[in-house]
Amino acid sequence: MSAVVRRRRSSIVAGASITRAACARLTAGRRTAVVVDGRLAPLAEGLGHPADVIPIDPGSMDAAAVEALAERLRAARTRAIVALGGGTVLDAVTVAAIGVASPAPLSWALERARSVPVVTLPAPVAAAPEVIAVPTTVGTSAEANAVAVVRTPHGYRLFVGDAVRPRHAVLDAVHYATLDATDVRSGCLEALLRLAGASTAPRAHPRAHAHAVALAQALLALGDGDLDHAARLRIARCSAATQRSAALRGRAPFSPRHWYLANEVSFVARTTKMRATASVVSRVWQRIEDGDSRWGSFPPLEAFWREAVRDARLPHAPAAGIDALVARWGLPLAPRPDAEARAAMAARAERWWGGRGPALAGLTSADIRGVLAQARWDSDPRTGAPDPPPREHPRPRRGGDNT
Repeated sequence: MSAVVRRRRSSIVAGASITRAACARLTAGRRTAVVVDGRLAPLAEGLGHPADVIPIDPGSMDAAAVEALAERLRAARTRAIVALGGGTVLDAVTVAAIGVASPAPLSWALERARSVPVVTLPAPVAAAPEVIAVPTTVGTSAEANAVAVVRTPHGYRLFVGDAVRPRHAVLDAVHYATLDATDVRSGCLEALLRLAGASTAPRAHPRAHAHAVALAQALLALGDGDLDHAARLRIARCSAATQRSAALRGRAPFSPRHWYLANEVSFVARTTKMRATASVVSRVWQRIEDGDSRWGSFPPLEAFWREAVRDARLPHAPAAGIDALVARWGLPLAPRPDAEARAAMAARAERWWGGRGPALAGLTSADIRGVLAQARWDSDPRTGAPDPPPREHPRPRRGGDNT
């Protein structure tokens, strides 16, 4: 048997123009592959020692492509992998790495993903290659977390465990310099919502709350700023810190419930996860404000948001505040789905996450259709004009959880 390797956190190195030196040091003496977003292939030149450079298309990286990547890495007897690209590339590489030492763990995980939305992975083994993550986008925290997302014929699936946590991460300001400002702010929102979503759990350790608020305040200030090179690197570091600090420690699993709804919106609408998230998050939070504890607990969300936006000139009510932030940052929304598409999104959310599922327990497709009917959609994708905020009849707010 192979020895189990227990990892607690990815090591992080951050700076400007550091990728080549850092990768050379981290891959020294080992057979290395550089898996890179094909559009960024020139960035892979000279990384690590003489390496097998494997350009991939993030748009085509489904479960079958991940399995094929693992076979190629295994045939090359790869011992270290540099993953260079956005979150999709990093997730694909970390999942593929499961099957490099032996195809059996990856085959089991992908087969398991046919019937469940979350696959809990066994601990990594000593024979597994080390992954050095070099993200070229901000916000996903794929370089530091123990969760990877892969598209399958059945939907987006979560692979959870230290086996998919990169061993090292290189945050290089050079890679963020050419990102569109909207993409940077979308990443900033993604990191912020990781903290805010976790705050909808009914209990949190005071230290976790303090760390989450401090990171959220920093992200809001950075997103409101000029987004110069230093600010972009700080956003990347704050995003990684959401996984490395106490901010998410002790949180109830599956507490950011907006994520699971956005997951199905993204899959059905073939849009990005953050467009889907920007469209639905305020309506989920409104349900929480209205006292429906199936979506989350209002008191901790209100406490987190009130402290986080103290200096941000945003409404203190969470739903109105997040809508105002999305508008202020000019973030794109998902295209408006028709009734049939909304029904498909709701049905998928109930099937995989609702009912007795792990994330949206107790929620039915009818509940979810109600949220989708009031979501903020891009009514005209050609202009990017969002729908106006939904007009609702005032409803009394129930104190605390609706138990």
